[in-house]
Amino acid sequence: MSTSCPNTRRRLLGAATALTLSLGLSAPALAQGSAQPVRILVGFPAGGGVDAASRHVAEVLSQQMGQSFVVDNRTGAGGQIAAVALKQAPPNGQTLFMSNDHTVVIVPQTMKSPGFNPATDFVPVARVVQIAFGLAVHPSTQAHRLADYGKWVREQADRGAVGVPAPASVPEFTTGLLGQHLGAATNAVPYRGGAPMVADLIGGQIPAGITSLSELLPQQKAGKLRVIAVSGTQRSALLPDAPTFAEQGVKGVEQSNFLALYAPAGTPAPVIKRYQDALREALAQPALREKLESLGMQVDFAAGDVLGRQMTQMTETWGQLIRASGFKPQ
Repeated sequence: MSTSCPNTRRRLLGAATALTLSLGLSAPALAQGSAQPVRILVGFPAGGGVDAASRHVAEVLSQQMGQSFVVDNRTGAGGQIAAVALKQAPPNGQTLFMSNDHTVVIVPQTMKSPGFNPATDFVPVARVVQIAFGLAVHPSTQAHRLADYGKWVREQADRGAVGVPAPASVPEFTTGLLGQHLGAATNAVPYRGGAPMVADLIGGQIPAGITSLSELLPQQKAGKLRVIAVSGTQRSALLPDAPTFAEQGVKGVEQSNFLALYAPAGTPAPVIKRYQDALREALAQPALREKLESLGMQVDFAAGDVLGRQMTQMTETWGQLIRASGFKPQ
């Protein structure tokens, strides 16, 4: 019988649908140009670095995959609200989560009931960028290196205040680590985000601050502040003159922040692989790399298995520091 027969076509379509379901794959997740957009959950407000990076990536993925990608901002609680939304989403490839390491590494260790467990509720898709963070001071100070900064702080106790973009964050725990190394009384002053903290640092309301290079670089270039140490095992290509914390003797700050893409647990492996391949191709495009680098981010693609190992390592490293600080989950 010819396959042009309506009954035959219906039987073939039914068989294909049954095969798709038996493999655990949803048609929208694999279809090119589906009318239903793929949501990328973002736990921070529009206009910030995470949001901007997510929108750049979404635009390129839409062009590449013939599928609409939209950013869905679910703000609050350091990304916790967006993380819980991902956990509750169907594992059909239609919902993803662009998260920084704070949400998937720090939040589960500093909240009594975060409502999600990255190890069991998420599938790592791929790392997108690494984001170094740095210690910056007002340019009027004489500190150009950590040794200078430590001496300066020890000379006058009120110089030890260090602005950080959020409580119970990597910058806050780094502040404690820094004080131990320098033998100086450093204390973290939490803000509601990096932008207001940087504004106070420029205005002289606070003597130092720790936040991502994406928020420090524009002001460094304008001569409004001075970055004297950065995270990571190597100097940032975006700020090669600034030595690392490790170069200056501070151990435990070798890990840089990152942004990565996640899917709900149970998302089929072929769907994850398709997104990994598309993201690898997208990040190889010079135009997208330039946009992300303009945000102070270094493109550094890594597949889900590598990302998973990095998360485990960071969870162990920062977990030790959090416990040593005496911080109690809230």
